[in-house]
Amino acid sequence: MHARCASPARFLIHFCYCFDGWRRTCRALRTQFPVKTLFLLPCIALFMPAPARAENPSAAGTEPAPAFQASAWEVADRLFRGDPRWVGGDGAYSIDLGGGRFLWLFGDSIIDPSGTHSRKSAGVKMISNSIGIQTGADPRTAAMHFHWKTNPDGTPCAFFPDSSGSRFWPGHGIRLRDRLLLFLMKVRTVPDGLGFEVHDWAAVLVQNPDAGPADWKVSWLKTPSNKLHVIAGSAGVLADEGFVYAYGSREPGGQDVYLVRWPEDDVSQGDLSRMAWWDGHAWSETEPSENNSSAPVLHQAGTEFTVHRNPRTGKYVQIQCAGFGPAILTMREAARLTGPWSPPITLYRPPECDKPRIMIYQGKAHPGLTGSDLVLTYSTNSFDFKNLIDDASIYYPRFVRLSAQDPAASAHPSMEPAATPPEN
Repeated sequence: MHARCASPARFLIHFCYCFDGWRRTCRALRTQFPVKTLFLLPCIALFMPAPARAENPSAAGTEPAPAFQASAWEVADRLFRGDPRWVGGDGAYSIDLGGGRFLWLFGDSIIDPSGTHSRKSAGVKMISNSIGIQTGADPRTAAMHFHWKTNPDGTPCAFFPDSSGSRFWPGHGIRLRDRLLLFLMKVRTVPDGLGFEVHDWAAVLVQNPDAGPADWKVSWLKTPSNKLHVIAGSAGVLADEGFVYAYGSREPGGQDVYLVRWPEDDVSQGDLSRMAWWDGHAWSETEPSENNSSAPVLHQAGTEFTVHRNPRTGKYVQIQCAGFGPAILTMREAARLTGPWSPPITLYRPPECDKPRIMIYQGKAHPGLTGSDLVLTYSTNSFDFKNLIDDASIYYPRFVRLSAQDPAASAHPSMEPAATPPEN
């Protein structure tokens, strides 16, 4: 199941390796909080007091959504917890591969080579990314197989190996005909600030996505650079009317989001050279000016989120986490991919919000999955690195099931209502 790579894994899970935990702590926070603010945090962020929690949804600047009922979906959470070696990860973008198969893209992943399903085992390591193949659309009954690579000495390393001083965290992607396009964020270690920075983006094309991941033929594509430092594909990717669209955050900061697109035929051939930008008024192959305040299509959206089209209403739906530490899941809508987008409404307050020193981030939708009107996930972590090791309830993606209370509601983000077998 695990192919080989030459690059060693960069991270070793250890109780005393607090700086690594702090880096990942900051990475989680930066998905919904300005980096400039994080620069003001001391380097001992793991030991800072937990941030104040919102007592109600409106405290995060949103209004409750009366048309939906959201609830934890614990029986579905077992999908991520059944492998004896994959013992935690975040990210959790999903892509419908067709034929009842779904690709999951994970960021920093904890691997237990001993197979004892423990974060405390000898040899446990954290790798930059991993993937999973889900078979079956309903996460309660589906099977999941995780994949990463191994070094020559047998230790785990990332599925998309570290290269030239950079490691890769996954963005989103899309299946196009018989090809699979995946976006990646390039991350490097720096001596100051947060200890890391997202400095560029990459893209790969899988020519045979129906094969098992160990047999994938992967081409690394030439990607155009930009002076704005927008990380194309860090957020939602989708195809619409002959184009592939990718949302990307401007780094550092992850708050202003831009939208780019390519002709779908170009993407299928692995050609990303004709990247066009939405400049606030029209599509242009010229990068927007930094002074063009109309070019960003979203503000305060974070680095990672999803966008999908609601087939019931024809509107586009954006899902993200909002808040600092104990965050909530929110939704916006727009008639067009370019916006304007509605103000965010609150969908769900995770129960982990009541945990001390918790971080909740990376809220996403998975419209291809069944078992609920709409399936969501979010990631959890801790300000205290020791909690990450000791608390097996965190650092796995968590499922949320979203059900419509008013099927005629114009803000309804769901697919057609799904048949829901009883929980057991």
